[in-house]
Amino acid sequence: MTLERAIAYAIDREGIGIITEARFLNYLTDLQAFTTPALKRIVSAMIEDKYFDKLQSCLNDENHELQFNEVKTRLVRDEGFQENLVEYVLNCLLYAVCKTGNAPQMPSVPVEKKASPKPNPVEEADKTLKVIQTNSNYLVEYNGKSYELNKGQFDAIQRKQNMPADRLMLWLEAYVEQNS
Repeated sequence: MTLERAIAYAIDREGIGIITEARFLNYLTDLQAFTTPALKRIVSAMIEDKYFDKLQSCLNDENHELQFNEVKTRLVRDEGFQENLVEYVLNCLLYAVCKTGNAPQMPSVPVEKKASPKPNPVEEADKTLKVIQTNSNYLVEYNGKSYELNKGQFDAIQRKQNMPADRLMLWLEAYVEQNS
């Protein structure tokens, strides 16, 4: 359910006073009204810091827009919320109490892309398997360490090459220790 519809639903069922109560947040959460965690944090802050109390008392005034702008400014300046998200929450409340006929549109929120860690070329070069075959044994150098393996051990390590480097090192060390 959209946020404005969820707010309207809560007010219709419980009365306008619901917006000042802590359970209002649970009500909206149960109605799955929050499309982002930021919206939930904004509503939570508005309840905890009594912004909804102020808004409720001014809803019948003709200059309610001034109070709404003041609340928006405080939430952005003092709390550090994004202005477009705060404005959206306030517009949802106005829509829910029929102070505006325009259904608010959820602003687009930039998606944070986690930067994939770039491999260090020096580390990647060290994590290659270097093999020297001697008679019936293999000398394997991996990540700066050398291991002497027999044919069976070498075949086993070949199957493990796609394993993460730290696990491969542990496996190599344990395998050589166990079989020496």
